[in-house]
Amino acid sequence: MCASKTFPGGAIWRRAALGCVGFALAALQPVWAGDVTVYERVPSVEELQQKLLGKGREGQRKIKTRAIVFDDSGEAAQPAAAPAATQPAPAAPQATASPASAYAPPAAAGGGQTAQQVIQVSETAVAFPIQFRVNSAKILPESIPYLESIAGLMHQNQGVRLLIEGHTDISGSYQRNLALSRERAIAVMNYLSSRYGIDPSRLMPLGKGPLEPLPGLEPTDPKNRRVQFRIIG
Repeated sequence: MCASKTFPGGAIWRRAALGCVGFALAALQPVWAGDVTVYERVPSVEELQQKLLGKGREGQRKIKTRAIVFDDSGEAAQPAAAPAATQPAPAAPQATASPASAYAPPAAAGGGQTAQQVIQVSETAVAFPIQFRVNSAKILPESIPYLESIAGLMHQNQGVRLLIEGHTDISGSYQRNLALSRERAIAVMNYLSSRYGIDPSRLMPLGKGPLEPLPGLEPTDPKNRRVQFRIIG
């Protein structure tokens, strides 16, 4: 018998009174995790437009954004302080006794100041299980259809710019995970540019490392190895 199951951040699977048929249909649905929709199958361009751009049959809704602060190298980013008039989104519940926040990056040596820029990105993201060679930024062939879908979105919406976030699980050293996640985000950017002719100025790669595991998952869960896309506002 199939049953319903709800996870933190929203409904992930809905397996109701449709028996095994319901189970099979549910497996085709994206996984909802907070403001991130995790796709385990390739979405259509129309789905991405609805999710990222707010375009649907009912019209186009306004996209909520948040500020991200980049240093001058583009190597790191932290959420900017929310304006006083803005209510910050509640933090996602931690699923383990050893959350990723305990795996904090080492402090910068010398405490030097770097130039910073602030950009607005959408609170909503889509995440794909882009597969790479082990400890490498080489994209595996089975992941190409996901990138084709993103390319289709950008071709149909020429004004769209995307933040490409690389994420890892917590296994291994922080510095290596951070570097690897950025290398993979850059690899995705380069592939979209070289294969589909997307202007690189419309893409911004960012390595997030292991610091943002998906709600409901252990920080060591391999599903945290993903690539996310957000609209740059």
